[in-house]
Amino acid sequence: MTYGEFLALFLLPPLLLLGVWSWRTRGKFPPSFHTRPLSTVLGFLVGVAVLYTTPWDNYLVAKGIWSYPKERVWGIRLGWVPLEEYLFFVLQTLLTGLWVVNISRHENRDDSLRLRSSVSMGTRWGVAFGIGSLLSTAWLFWGASTWERATYMSLILGWALPVVLGQWLLGGAVYLRHWKIVCGGVSLPTLYLWVADTLAIRQGIWHITESTALGIHLPGGLPVEEAVFFFLTNLMVVLGVLLVYAFPDGSRFSYLWRRWRK
Repeated sequence: MTYGEFLALFLLPPLLLLGVWSWRTRGKFPPSFHTRPLSTVLGFLVGVAVLYTTPWDNYLVAKGIWSYPKERVWGIRLGWVPLEEYLFFVLQTLLTGLWVVNISRHENRDDSLRLRSSVSMGTRWGVAFGIGSLLSTAWLFWGASTWERATYMSLILGWALPVVLGQWLLGGAVYLRHWKIVCGGVSLPTLYLWVADTLAIRQGIWHITESTALGIHLPGGLPVEEAVFFFLTNLMVVLGVLLVYAFPDGSRFSYLWRRWRK
């Protein structure tokens, strides 16, 4: 199986199904959600994903942390990375974004959990998460400098945790209010991509360098770094969707969104 065939088999069919589901349920959102054009929201998230992921992805490939056999890709490279890889993180963002938007439209939110009562709790959780993220990232970067096998994990956490930290500090109260959407939005796409990634590695579509990986695998053979990567990338997308749709008017993010739209 080639990388292109992998995308056609594992990404495009669920995207088509989610697109049909989204079209059938268009316009339905909880009362606390903003009505925003889906194409604008997804375009915004894809743009951020491409801009933020491209330098990091190129660095990992250039350093040989992962690689792609020539016979598995089209041969079109942008920098160090094959075109299919760019398509992958674009399609993943669309896949998870559409999924979380669709399940948000069917949320039965308990109004007893008021936003005001959850603001202080969200702030405490955000600060606690931030401190833990920074400490764990610093520890892993230190470990990577002295232990080569921690390199891949440290680069994943050092790349993703600052974004998740910023999202939680900005919208912790919103995420606590819509915790069911966060859990449901992250869990199914992550499990699905874990299975797809396991099959891709077994097919030799891409290769994880053993010397820079911890050597810990999930059942089925998926490296733990890949499991963490897909969990964090899906989490970033889900939190990003909720920031756009569920953040209250008058907030700092709402102001920035309006400025970006202009």
